Amino acid sequence: MRPLLPTGSITRNPDYTDHARIRQFVPQGELELSIYGSWNESVIDELQGLPFVTAHADKRTGATLSTDEPDIARFALDCRIARELGAGLVVLHLWELPDGDRRLERNLDRLPALLDLADEHCVTLAVETIPCTAGTPIDNVLRACERDPRCRVTLDTEFLAAHGQLEAALDLGDLIAHVHVKDFHPDVWNTKPRRYLLPGEGELELDGFLARLPYAGTVTLEMSAVRDDGTIDADRLETASAWLHKLNG
Repeated sequence: MRPLLPTGSITRNPDYTDHARIRQFVPQGELELSIYGSWNESVIDELQGLPFVTAHADKRTGATLSTDEPDIARFALDCRIARELGAGLVVLHLWELPDGDRRLERNLDRLPALLDLADEHCVTLAVETIPCTAGTPIDNVLRACERDPRCRVTLDTEFLAAHGQLEAALDLGDLIAHVHVKDFHPDVWNTKPRRYLLPGEGELELDGFLARLPYAGTVTLEMSAVRDDGTIDADRLETASAWLHKLNG
């Protein structure tokens, strides 16, 4: 597998989204770019040359897709940023709070237009298995892939585990285009502030899951090393980098 560290490990919405932090703090290695809605095209020049492999579109896009004013332009900009910086895949939250997936049919109606934009920018669109209010992550991403066969899937191990669907994800086969790894524990799930568990900090047997997964592509270790005051927990960042190095074998 091809291990990636997210730039979201050293940035955080809404207080610490300055992209200058990426050059300042991110360790060596291939990266997933976490894109924020406050960014514009200027980040293309300012982050040029860093080893981006995948990107995560602004998470708020999904919240607009169930409304009468979907922010398609924001997704177009995110695809442009991703492609200009060398990323070949964009992760999308197809649904997002406050509506979540309660009006999923509306979100699905907007999916072909989003895939057209991804094609225009030569990136793969991969819908993430994020938490659901009405349905389940796997059922929802299957509906997305049925709506438009160009659609692919990003697995998230924590979110799948929270819905009891981690094992079911093994059956998605060729639809899997990317994986987000983080551990899960019910006592930590949905606590505030948000905590991302590194492998071994929760109850999942992630090494075994990845070994059985019918997939050998990019894997991002989703984690945060940002303290409440914005400083970086260097030890936690080093622990994450060591796990990624081990994954690379």
